[in-house]
Amino acid sequence: MSQIYPPANMHWMLPNWLRRLFFSDAVESYQRRRGLYQSMFTAAHARSTAWGLQPPRFEPVPLRLASAEGIASVQSMLDYGLADTREDLISAQRFGLTVMVKGMLEALLRVRVAYTLGYVCQDSQRFCHTPIEGLEQMLRTGIAPGARVNLHAWLTLPSHEIVDPTFWAMIPALSSADEREARHLFMHPDEMRIRTYHPQWIGDGFARRIGILKEYEGW
Repeated sequence: MSQIYPPANMHWMLPNWLRRLFFSDAVESYQRRRGLYQSMFTAAHARSTAWGLQPPRFEPVPLRLASAEGIASVQSMLDYGLADTREDLISAQRFGLTVMVKGMLEALLRVRVAYTLGYVCQDSQRFCHTPIEGLEQMLRTGIAPGARVNLHAWLTLPSHEIVDPTFWAMIPALSSADEREARHLFMHPDEMRIRTYHPQWIGDGFARRIGILKEYEGW
């Protein structure tokens, strides 16, 4: 998955004073983002609780699960689960599909996984973004039957690592060859240099209450 968020190259061997001339903005931006996901996740969990959505208990751990073995295990699981499922079907059923992946991932890794809803930023653009005020309005009044909700779903591990099984199918042009081949992203947000994830709700309570969570029937 490293091609999406490439590791530092030889320019990091330059002297600090020279490196700052060329890369200070990018480095400072990256450093500011470190730990930001954890803060947004905590706020989203509190918001979900305040709205009575009963998000599951989340207990952070420092252990990283995105090891070579962990990634290979998740890859094997998704190869089995997604098989030759079409990209358009994965994109259209992303809410229910992510719930199914959650169950399999919890059994595989033996950890509690948080179903996470929000939006994604990449190339200075927001994708699947609805302001929180608009989402709260949906909770108050509901949505029209069949209405399209501009929202994304992914999974957050206790380590705050992200497993996203559907973004590659929704927007292939913004996904690297590695991500498309693996049919998922598995990475800690502090290591992401291009893409950022922005949690707005934790748990499936929001999706169930407004009626967009349907059982995925592809498996």
